[in-house]
Amino acid sequence: MGRNVRVIVVGCGAFGSAVARSLSSGGNEVIAVDMCEEAFDQLGDDFDGETVTGDGSSALLLQECGVERATHLVAATGHDATNLLIAELASEVFGVRHVLPVVDDESLVEILEDRGIEPLCPHRICEEEFFRLSRLARGTGGLR
Repeated sequence: MGRNVRVIVVGCGAFGSAVARSLSSGGNEVIAVDMCEEAFDQLGDDFDGETVTGDGSSALLLQECGVERATHLVAATGHDATNLLIAELASEVFGVRHVLPVVDDESLVEILEDRGIEPLCPHRICEEEFFRLSRLARGTGGLR
């Protein structure tokens, strides 16, 4: 990827900050957004991106972050509904091509998939990885 990649990561909890750190160390342009300034402490001293304190579900704040130029947006707040709103804003209003919201609620996962947005569903990812690693036969009673 590299130089032309501009990623906005909304939510600097454990997952969001890990993604932002890794993307930044990979040479990507990263803007980390969180409502709590202390959350940026998780980014560490090596983080070479920009930090913005504020509500990432605000269209105005996203515009201030240059969302129109973003190639990717990761919505990683601790709230599914907020991540859904951020994903919709980024995708539908601002035209961000790669929008990746973290969503636990299966009904929201289906809504996002129907709209062409690929959600990151921790339960699904763990289930997939479990069957890949265990090489056990899979039935039909899983999360899907």
